[in-house]
Amino acid sequence: MRVVTIKDVAKAAGVSISTVSRVLNDRRDVDAGTRARVWAMIRQLNYVRNQSASNLKQQSTSAIGVILLGRRNSFLTALAEEIMEAGRGSGFVFVMDILDEKANPILAARRLFLERRLQGVIFLGANLEGMDGQLATLELPQVYATVQAGHLPYAHIASVSIDNYRAGRMAARRLMDLGHRDIALMGYFAKADDSTGQRLHGAVDEMREAGHPHDPALFAEVNFTLPSAYAGAISLLDSGKPFTALFACSDIIAIGAIKALHDRGLSVPGDVSVIGFDGLESGRYTIPELATIRQPSLEIARTAVRLLRGMIEGAPAEHVLLDCELVEGQSLRAL
Repeated sequence: MRVVTIKDVAKAAGVSISTVSRVLNDRRDVDAGTRARVWAMIRQLNYVRNQSASNLKQQSTSAIGVILLGRRNSFLTALAEEIMEAGRGSGFVFVMDILDEKANPILAARRLFLERRLQGVIFLGANLEGMDGQLATLELPQVYATVQAGHLPYAHIASVSIDNYRAGRMAARRLMDLGHRDIALMGYFAKADDSTGQRLHGAVDEMREAGHPHDPALFAEVNFTLPSAYAGAISLLDSGKPFTALFACSDIIAIGAIKALHDRGLSVPGDVSVIGFDGLESGRYTIPELATIRQPSLEIARTAVRLLRGMIEGAPAEHVLLDCELVEGQSLRAL
């Protein structure tokens, strides 16, 4: 879609570019009739105004978009704060936009670019499935944090994440090493472009290769909220299919599941072992303390800022995979 410029507004209104600029900056040296005509053309053409000319130089050298996909994702919101902290003193001005899970992050980035003349964007939790065409049209330096984007053939895209597929295999392997065979899964599956879904794909493959294929009946699709997780765990229990362990693709999902198990008279880990994902601080305060796959959030934040700064300064894009850690907690037991 073609971007409407101040020159287009001036032409449509039959005035000079400087006159449009004076109207936008609320200067008093423009007569009322001309002012009304200019504003009519601004509305008609859907012109998106940048900040004032006095700030334009600063915007063009320092404005960075941070777009978070998932208002209710506790890990990503904490990570956004760490990115802001990692960028302190960098000269960057961060512009945050928090979207619903199903929103289009590329459209949000375009809007911020028009409004603030972004020099780059950091995406948190974006789902790249089916987005190839749109990614090619957003030619800003981009860093995808928590998302593996190494398969994308674009020189302006970098990424930093853990290997979510391998981490999912790690969680399933730990449960099987403890003797568990009937393992429930909670979260959602997706294709290769989605990091969260890859956790469950990794768990399923690890179980199959170990000779203990996952029973599809022991899966509940939920989102990253406590009510959704609670309802999903209740549905698993109501299905009548027995399970001795549960792998949740986020700590929030695991915490909601533990509450459901407790309300049904089951103990963790006495009746069901539970392992989550992310390493949220809140998991240390559950009873019992939650076992989890911990993501190195501070390192992800610092790496994202470093990668974006490098691309803005002309460095090639990188795709960085960081190590994760299995934290035993107290919510696991051996059969």
